[in-house]
Amino acid sequence: MTSSVSSASLVDRKLVVKSQGAPTGTDLYAADSVRQLFDRMSRTYERVNVVLSLGFSARWRRQLARLAPMQRRGASILDAMCGMGETWDVLTRRFADARFSALDFSPQMTGRARVRNLSRHAGRFAVLERDMLASGLPDASFDLVISAYGVKTFDQEQSVRFADELARILRPGGTFAFIEVTEPPSLLLRMLYGLYIGTIVPALARLLVADTEQYRMLGRYLRAYGDGRRTLDALAGHPLLVVEARKHFFGCATSFSGYRLAQAARP
Repeated sequence: MTSSVSSASLVDRKLVVKSQGAPTGTDLYAADSVRQLFDRMSRTYERVNVVLSLGFSARWRRQLARLAPMQRRGASILDAMCGMGETWDVLTRRFADARFSALDFSPQMTGRARVRNLSRHAGRFAVLERDMLASGLPDASFDLVISAYGVKTFDQEQSVRFADELARILRPGGTFAFIEVTEPPSLLLRMLYGLYIGTIVPALARLLVADTEQYRMLGRYLRAYGDGRRTLDALAGHPLLVVEARKHFFGCATSFSGYRLAQAARP
C-alpha cells in the first residue's frame, strides 16, 4: 500500500503517547534504557539474532537492500541504527560505488561496528555514535537512508521525530528503506508469534547465552511494536515523505520504503 497522507491527518505532534501494548510502569522507550539494553546485548546480539530468527533476519536484510533503488556513483548512504554493521555486506555489494555513513547511539555497538569496518570493509564507513532523533547531520546530505530492525524502539512521538529527521537529512528525491519484525495479521500466526517471542525465544537464548534478561526485554519491544502501524503513520503523515509498506513472510516482517518530495504536496 502506498500512502501520502497530509500532516493534518496525523496525531497532534505535541502529544506523547506510549505504544499500544507497552508494559505499564516501565518506560521502554527512554533513550538510556534502549542504549543500555543494546550495550548489554552487543557481545552476543549478531549470533543470537540469526539463530533466534531461524535465519530470517539475514534474509530480510538482503530483501531490504533490494527495496532501495540503485544509486548514482558516489551517492551518500546512511545506515541508521546500524548496530554492529550487520547490513554492510549486502549494502556494499549492491551499492559498490557509494559513500557510506553509519549511525548508532550504543557505544558498545558502535565500537564493534568500527572493528568490523576496519577488518571487513577497509574503513569505508564513517561510523558515528549519535542518536538518530537528534543526529546533528547536515540538511539534505543523503541520497538513501536505510535501517534494519531499528524503528521498533521508537514510541509514537519518537516515530514522528524520526520522520522529521529523515525528511531533514534526505535530499529532495532521496529514498529510504526500513524493515522490522512485526506481528502477523493471521490469528493463528499471531498466537504462534506470541508463543515464540514470549516462551521459545527466552528458552533458546538460555541455551546460547548465560544472561537472557536482555532478550526478554527485546521481546517486549517486539510485542509492543505490533504490526508496525505507528511507523507507517509517522512516515505517511509527514508532508514531504511518500511511503509504501510491504509485508514479508505472511506479515512476520514489514518494510517501509519511499522517497522525499522536493516540496510538500498540496492538500
